[in-house]
Amino acid sequence: MTGLHDTDIRLNDGWALTQAADGDAPLCSGLECLYQNIILEALTQPGDLFYDASFGWGLYDFIQSEDDDLVRLEIAQRARLGLQKREVIVPESIEIDVGFSDDTFRLRCSFQFADEEEPRELNVVISAVGVEVITT
Repeated sequence: MTGLHDTDIRLNDGWALTQAADGDAPLCSGLECLYQNIILEALTQPGDLFYDASFGWGLYDFIQSEDDDLVRLEIAQRARLGLQKREVIVPESIEIDVGFSDDTFRLRCSFQFADEEEPRELNVVISAVGVEVITT
């Protein structure tokens, strides 16, 4: 899991590697790197990362799930636990909302890093065919 003082390769909106004009890979660090890592964790199934079997929220488990209170609760709980394990996120700032329309779950997460004044938003769409993070 990426920490506050780590650096990583910056990914584009499609979560693919980017390339700078000089051919080098641009980097991100600090809170931007941490935010990118949270997004990647939301898109990952536990066990998919060979060196950290617990990395991932496991949202693909809910593809083609029927909408009911228990499913919504489980989706929200996975997101909350994923965010709470980050020490730099203010626990009281975490807000999770799960909606359902057109056979699609919509997960909205709001949280605040300890060093920031404004909350961050993470929106995840769990459709019948995949999981997608919508960044704003």
